[in-house]
Amino acid sequence: MDETQLAAILVRDTSLSREQLESALEIQRTEGGMLVDVLLKARFLPEEELMRALALQLGVEYVARLDPDEVDGELVADLPINYVKSHLVLPYHREDGGIRVVVADPRAIHAVDDLRTMLDSEVLPVLSTSERVLELINKVYAKRTAGVDLDEENEEFQGEAEELVDIIDATDEAPIIRWVNALIFQAVKERASDIHIEPGDREVVVRYRIDGVLYETRRAHRNYAASIAARVKIMAGLNIAEKRLPQDGRIRRRIAGKDIDMRVATAPTAKGERITIRLLDKTAVLVDMSEIGLGPDHLTAMEEIIHRPHGILLVTGPTGSGKTTTLYSALSRINQPDKNILTIEDPVEYQIEGISQTQVNPKIELTFANGLRSFLRHDPDVIMVGEIRDFETAEIAIQASLTGHLVFSTVHTNDAAGGITRLVEMGVEPFLVSSSLIALAAQRLVRKVCPECKKLRPPTEEEVRKLGFSSADEFFRAGGKDYGFHDEVRPAPPPGMVYQATGCQTCLGTGYQGRIGIYELLTMNDEIRALVLKDTDSNTIKRAAVEQGMRTLRMDGGTKILSGLTTIEEVMRVTQEDAS
Repeated sequence: MDETQLAAILVRDTSLSREQLESALEIQRTEGGMLVDVLLKARFLPEEELMRALALQLGVEYVARLDPDEVDGELVADLPINYVKSHLVLPYHREDGGIRVVVADPRAIHAVDDLRTMLDSEVLPVLSTSERVLELINKVYAKRTAGVDLDEENEEFQGEAEELVDIIDATDEAPIIRWVNALIFQAVKERASDIHIEPGDREVVVRYRIDGVLYETRRAHRNYAASIAARVKIMAGLNIAEKRLPQDGRIRRRIAGKDIDMRVATAPTAKGERITIRLLDKTAVLVDMSEIGLGPDHLTAMEEIIHRPHGILLVTGPTGSGKTTTLYSALSRINQPDKNILTIEDPVEYQIEGISQTQVNPKIELTFANGLRSFLRHDPDVIMVGEIRDFETAEIAIQASLTGHLVFSTVHTNDAAGGITRLVEMGVEPFLVSSSLIALAAQRLVRKVCPECKKLRPPTEEEVRKLGFSSADEFFRAGGKDYGFHDEVRPAPPPGMVYQATGCQTCLGTGYQGRIGIYELLTMNDEIRALVLKDTDSNTIKRAAVEQGMRTLRMDGGTKILSGLTTIEEVMRVTQEDAS
């Protein structure tokens, strides 16, 4: 490979600057290796741009979209998945004169030659990124895994603990093992956050929680309930003989190329043991603060808040409303070498480089309060406490904020103002609350409307009033503001219209794909602090904040509706308790 020619193409046709190229060449002279590898390791250039430049240099096609349905099944029938994954090559389909083969590394000449021999045909290589090729391989080979039907199997179940191998690569013959593997794989494929396995009188019902909503996905005969529970328990390292008490465990597996952590909880019921599996993608990239749904005004305010030297930022909302993701994105934004950041969580969901993260462990009395008390002896600048649940934790957090530390935490309340009264109800004096709190953010996650099947309709006056606007004119005037929510596949609807979800094959009939946050940001000022000192109720505090310009959850949901991201029905669903 002519690296001089490649360097010229990179500077001419990509976003790589000449200074970055010089730095990469210097690293290459010092450490050795190929220029391609140096550029990727130093993150000077996205892989897609680099692959396009390589395709240009080699005179081959670059493919950005790979459809598993276009792959000729006969071409991959005899190819081991381990081979194609290790070399990141996959035959695509036949063309006049040969077979198109997708390649992620143009230097893998020997792999292309092997395929030419195995397929007994001329090979026409096309380039794509390693991520897209790996995803294509996983999807193609997953079709062999996903179709296990227990009712068609009669073998005995014999469960054994598995190595940490990709579930798609597993070759277990026991039907229960393959059925549970397929169950987990399908959940990951459909972006489920939880799997619920519930025994009934006649059948075992499996439901996935996708984008916050439960959907029934499959059933098995009642006779398999004990075997399914035993298999999951073995995977989680639990006691399969104990069926009378709840148990908790963890499973680590590699699924379709992703490292997935699963928290398993069992509970005895009248009809047998029910199992809940919480899925956590360890390879998921932390979302930046600008991408979680904060409008420009909220983002500016949050930027100022998280760069304060001390005080408490509370994020409120029910379980599953995205509070932890918001705090992680805030921590990532301020994560610099000059800051000592410590967290105590239950559990540690994402590991962030440069931050010391501790998981609570009640068995050894490592609670939020004890961990927080210990942290103060480690000279922290920023502390994150997973949740303030009791007076002891609240008291230590407030003392930490008053002694020069910035504290992030969460409480379970419906709105931002409710977080203030919750602290007072725990026993914290109002004067301590008013002097330590700097802001409270309430949030929910709303599902984004499916771009393939969305339909337009005009909103009713009643819907507009429930969203917190006095009239449709006021509602659409608010839509005239640019809240920064730009989505290429979900453009803003025309004036006077909003989107409605319908359902199609792409979104599995739900009408929605993905989620985004809606927010209610209450920043403490002199008027709010005066109300807190008087031990005022949360409704009065909320009304005062709204008069000062705070958007309620429903009003912020209205901005997402007008931006084309979600629907009125979805915002109403997740904010039923917000009558403002």
